Amino acid sequence: MKKFFIFFPFAFALIFIYLFKGQQAGINVLIFNLILLGAIYWAGRLNINNRIQLLLVSGSVISAFMVLIHGSSMAMAADIFSLILLLGFIAAGDIGLLLNGFPAALFATASGPYYYIAETARLTNQKSNGRKVLRFLLVVLAPIVFLMIFTTIYATASPYFNKLTGGLLERLEKFMEALLLYISPIDFWLFVAGFLIFIAFLSGKSHTLLVFLNEKGGMQLFRKRTRYSGRMTNLKTEYRSGVVMLVLLNIVIATMNVLDIYNVWFNFEWNGDYLKQFVHEGTWLLIFSIIISIFIVLYYFRANLNFYPKRKLLLNLALLWLAQNALLAISVGIRNMWYIHHFNLAYKRIGVYAFLLLTLFGIATVIIKIRQRKTHRYLFHYNSLAAYTILICLSFFNWDKIIASFNADRSEKGFFHPEFMVTLNSSALPELMVTTRKIERIEAAQTHKFDYYHEYMSLYYYKERIEQRQRDFINGYSRISWLGWNYADYQAYHQLTDK
Repeated sequence: MKKFFIFFPFAFALIFIYLFKGQQAGINVLIFNLILLGAIYWAGRLNINNRIQLLLVSGSVISAFMVLIHGSSMAMAADIFSLILLLGFIAAGDIGLLLNGFPAALFATASGPYYYIAETARLTNQKSNGRKVLRFLLVVLAPIVFLMIFTTIYATASPYFNKLTGGLLERLEKFMEALLLYISPIDFWLFVAGFLIFIAFLSGKSHTLLVFLNEKGGMQLFRKRTRYSGRMTNLKTEYRSGVVMLVLLNIVIATMNVLDIYNVWFNFEWNGDYLKQFVHEGTWLLIFSIIISIFIVLYYFRANLNFYPKRKLLLNLALLWLAQNALLAISVGIRNMWYIHHFNLAYKRIGVYAFLLLTLFGIATVIIKIRQRKTHRYLFHYNSLAAYTILICLSFFNWDKIIASFNADRSEKGFFHPEFMVTLNSSALPELMVTTRKIERIEAAQTHKFDYYHEYMSLYYYKERIEQRQRDFINGYSRISWLGWNYADYQAYHQLTDK
């Protein structure tokens, strides 16, 4: 174990270089995850009996496997988030909320080198302890590093200072040129990144004070009794305020919902640019209003009003208010559906549905909270788990390929945005190709429906761009090693070359 602790971070850094130097995302991401997780489990840092850690390990492996299948940025993002949160939970040990994993991971990354050096000194039976290591870093190493940094800055800013230091810049330049003959900058920085990542997982520590949210207390709310005689009067005032507010707000949102059901659900008519404003501004304003609505309910049911004997009316008004907000969220989804119908798919339009799904889940948890007298910790715990689950589920799909296929099939019905389509990843190239005959049909349909379509990229230029990307992809694919292999690019390559 001693040799593993001391030497494996260096071996891992070399493996990191081998896996990622000059490679795209593919099987290398899965191998990286398996080696990292296996190593920290063998080192005793990973607790698979902890349900959150087990969830994050599962999420990282699943998303890494999805990188192997799709090679998508969504799967990569899910994998990175999983590993960051896992690092935080390993470093802190006794946190339970996913959100608190982020600051814990940050502190673990910063503290990893110190604890690694201190533990290495202890394992090699040196008389150094943590304080001596810290003293060495502060007294010797840190001044030297900052001296070099500021001397270089001053030498760059002043030729007189540079001359006084004996041509420091010229000497430094020659030294770097000589060094680069033996060490590649890419190799160096990949080595540093791999080393720091591993020692953060191996040695990094955090503290329960370094959290976003306080985790003291459970998920069940209890009444806090006080001797202050005016407390009941204050509760009555707060209760009456809540009843009046929720009655008025329920009337307003009911009017909004009736109008939306009639005009958006069953009698929607598109009026040119009106739809874009209707969705872009209207959608996010309504989502914002739903979030504010949730906070209003949480304010009134934050403390002893949960135990007020006559709270039933306020509770029913709050439940009605939340149910109407859920209905409003469905209306937002239908708005987005109409937008997709006329303007086709894009990342943000998919993101709206993911966010609405999380919003509906959030409303459901708020209903449970106020009915069963749960704490705010209950909300943060389950909603953060839901957000993470949605992120992992999103990694199951190759959204670029889905968008390309959907928009290409509806290129004569909905808005075809060539500037956006040309940026989709290489796995979507087979779906992005258009023939000259199809271009003529698309342009006829687009100019008839959108009088501003001439302001966008010419479809003939779009065709040239896609053909050039296809040639570059086919030529470059043969140079990709097995480490950068993913199924989506493999499939696209054979679709393009087998024609």
